[in-house]
Amino acid sequence: MRSGFLRDDLVPLLGLLPPLLWIGTQDGWMLPRAVLCLLVVLSWQALFARIRRQGMGLHGVVSALLIAAFVPESAPFWQLVLGASFGMVMGEAIFGGRGRGFVQPVVLALAFMAFSFADQPWRQGPDLPLVSVVPALLLLLASGQARIGALAGVGIGLAGITALVAPDQIGAMASGALVLAVLYLTADPVVSGATPVSRLAYGLLAGGLTALFATSGPGFGALIFATLLAQIFAPLLDHVAIAAHRSRMRRRARRLRHA
Repeated sequence: MRSGFLRDDLVPLLGLLPPLLWIGTQDGWMLPRAVLCLLVVLSWQALFARIRRQGMGLHGVVSALLIAAFVPESAPFWQLVLGASFGMVMGEAIFGGRGRGFVQPVVLALAFMAFSFADQPWRQGPDLPLVSVVPALLLLLASGQARIGALAGVGIGLAGITALVAPDQIGAMASGALVLAVLYLTADPVVSGATPVSRLAYGLLAGGLTALFATSGPGFGALIFATLLAQIFAPLLDHVAIAAHRSRMRRRARRLRHA
């Protein structure tokens, strides 16, 4: 079973390598940032794993590398330490680890840094070509580690609302950074809903909010905050979807009894 967990963690890591290599060729501080984020995230993960006597997977490596990739080059290292610590502890560790929280820890870390340190361009996102994200798209979809329902909802909500409120911005939304964030953060299977209906509703909410927020700021930052809000509402969407399903089942059972 443990080897299965490692394989599941290895797939998103492999998909992340091409974007990281591209950013590394453009940003000389990518490697030091990555090393620092790895030290911070894995230290917290090891501490809580030891306290709870749990094992460790590679998902902490993926989270650390995503934080390092998405933060601006000019961000001071002490801000990265605070942001990564806040995201990993408050978004994952205190809930019992991966699979038990309701907010993606990288989303929480990026939102925390954007709110707390407004002197840095946190909302810009890296300059990534779309082609660098293709391997991640194929790997995550093939392995089921990016929810198709959530992805479809994000695409429909984003395109639909953007066409209504700012049709001239549709092309700007097709950036590599935004697609990478949708794949790894918005469509994360842990936080994107438990049923097909709630995943679609969650995606529609995240995509629609992204389009609205993008009218007053960069699309990448809009997606981060939209994803954070949508993930807060995801448990409620699950509850509504499950309640509606149970109600349909009860009505069907009554009709069968009276038939």
